[in-house]
Amino acid sequence: MISYKQSIIYARYVIIILITAFTLIAILIILTLITVKQLWYNKYIPFYSKGIIKLSLNFFYPIMIAIGKVINVKKDDIRRIYAELNNRLILVDAYNVDGEDMLIITPHCLQKSFCPYKITHNIYNCKRCGKCDVDKLISLKDKYNIHFRIATGGTLARKIIKDVNPKVIIAIACERDLISGLQDVKSIPVVAIINSRPEGPCMNTNVSIDEVEKAIKHFIKE
Repeated sequence: MISYKQSIIYARYVIIILITAFTLIAILIILTLITVKQLWYNKYIPFYSKGIIKLSLNFFYPIMIAIGKVINVKKDDIRRIYAELNNRLILVDAYNVDGEDMLIITPHCLQKSFCPYKITHNIYNCKRCGKCDVDKLISLKDKYNIHFRIATGGTLARKIIKDVNPKVIIAIACERDLISGLQDVKSIPVVAIINSRPEGPCMNTNVSIDEVEKAIKHFIKE
């Protein structure tokens, strides 16, 4: 009889916990949808809403990837939405950052594959021929006095961020690498700009220079 009563009590606790968990998740989903709508229409969102959307991005991302796999939605499509929401969340705030506190970080695939000059450790090895976007990014670096680095992978990217210690970051990469980076770097505002890949992944990629400069102007101190 005692064992039966204990089982009943245990079952009730489990039910209460499950109901509480589902209620909290439902509230989180509703608040997330409200905040996303506000972000999409560039409306002001309060501080607590920013915390909600950050929590939701990290909480629901693996769930959305799993659901996308079942319903045949490409991972990169979900990653683009993640990056767009992140950018809107970052750019809804006003900043006043010196150029020297800003970092542009890109993958080495922006450099043309036929180029013989190695620029990973020194961007000024670039001969500024104008055949890739590295030349234009160096021009932005010089114009706004910001840091510009090229990384060959996530480990080097993390080292660069640690060494430069920027207040804001403009990251250029493919969807997968951007989301991985966003999840690694949580204490620094990061605008994630997806590169274009006309020749496929990791080969002679491009980036919208206008989009990069727009992000710089949003961050930088006038």
